Amino acid sequence: MSPIDTTSPLGVTLALLPEVVLSLTALGVLLVNAWRHETAADSRLAGWLSLAGVGASLVALAWLAGTASDTAGIPQMVALDGFRYVGNCIFLLAAAATILLSLDYLEREEIRGPEYYTLILLATAGMMLLGGANDLIMVFLGLEVMSVAAYVLAAYDRRSPFSAEAGLKYFLIGAFASGFLLYGIALVYGSTGTTNLVMAGTFFETGELSVMAALGLCLLLIGFLFKVSVVPFHMWAPDVYDGAPTPVTGLMATGIKAAGFLALTRLLFVTFPANAELWQPVLGILAILTMVAGNLMALAQRTVKRMLAYSSVAHAGYILAAVWSGTRLGAGAVLAYLLAYSLTSLAAFGLLGALGRGGERDLTADDLAGLARARPWTAAAFSVVLLSLLGFPGTFGFIGKWMILSSLVVAGQWLIPVVLVLASAVSAGYYLPVIMAMYMKPAPAGAGDAPRLPRATVVVVAVIVAALLVIGVWPAPLLSGTLNVASSLFERAFQ
Repeated sequence: MSPIDTTSPLGVTLALLPEVVLSLTALGVLLVNAWRHETAADSRLAGWLSLAGVGASLVALAWLAGTASDTAGIPQMVALDGFRYVGNCIFLLAAAATILLSLDYLEREEIRGPEYYTLILLATAGMMLLGGANDLIMVFLGLEVMSVAAYVLAAYDRRSPFSAEAGLKYFLIGAFASGFLLYGIALVYGSTGTTNLVMAGTFFETGELSVMAALGLCLLLIGFLFKVSVVPFHMWAPDVYDGAPTPVTGLMATGIKAAGFLALTRLLFVTFPANAELWQPVLGILAILTMVAGNLMALAQRTVKRMLAYSSVAHAGYILAAVWSGTRLGAGAVLAYLLAYSLTSLAAFGLLGALGRGGERDLTADDLAGLARARPWTAAAFSVVLLSLLGFPGTFGFIGKWMILSSLVVAGQWLIPVVLVLASAVSAGYYLPVIMAMYMKPAPAGAGDAPRLPRATVVVVAVIVAALLVIGVWPAPLLSGTLNVASSLFERAFQ
């Protein structure tokens, strides 16, 4: 691979080519919306154009990953390493799946507004900037681009008071978290005189932090932990996920969570690796609290969507446990589990949105009774998805949890792995009843035929289920690939 000259305008453009392509697509779709925005066909046109832009950005990402590498001696604002490229791939796949799941959902729910797809593209561009940021200024820029678009998407169903509540809560809590993050950035800059993650890391290599730097690290952690919904900073997540349009919930639970965790991982592993004795105890305690509280609260939920919302809090605890390790294996586990959880949650919320038919907020396990008889393939797909979330052997979710456990054990930690296993066992109490209802309970009397899945949803769910099963039984390429990619995080771009 040849280095890109990031001192020239052309080099900077090439280094940001996937984000540039996606942003230009968002502007193009916005112009098309100004011309055609009145009918459902106009909305579908915007959706297909957005999907084409995501595909073009994936092509640009593949080219960049094959031709560019970090330039030694020059501090980059956006990293040119495998960790960024895999993260961007997760974001783009999540965006593509969300667009496909939204095509029929918006039309069926009569939610008009072609700018919906522009917001998805802008949110994804923000995720890509945040996930690949190698500078605290870029962290804040990516976070705000992502968050502002997500605030609007959460409140996009203007007829629903729950959607309006979701948007308002997300905005207020998000602004609060951004304030913590910004103060943390200011304190780290005041301690080091730089906002570059690698250059700041050289100031902290001795393992000693000044009071100002320690306070900056604390505020940065609070800001990130709000964004990824870690206990006790999770209060907003269930209501926002429950009230937002279901495809948007899938994007928030996957892409936005992944962007936050990737940025947090890069910050701790690149800037504060020598200060692990300060942040590891905090992350360890919060990971345990999040796994236990998230699963117990999910166990008490009646509706499937709210159960999945609290489940996402528990999964944040699993990922935080991998971040705790501070090792190459832990970074690889973060990537693997984010990919597994993103694919699985997108399929889960996609199926929920298709089966709910406007009432997915009130859909319970009993409402899915008899689904295996009426729609056997749909029930089978939903079962595979739930089993992957549970971490059942033979699924991608199991491989992800196995990698997290391995990273913890290798790092000499025993308490967190035990809690993780027990918490996963508790999650069987709310995943398995849904499967049991689909296969073991008769359909309620007078219930109509279960709805057929739209073609776009069938494509998304089929591809994801196949990936979950294939990787579940043949994980070797994934394991070696994530470990190789994680190694790039520990190769300092600035010497």
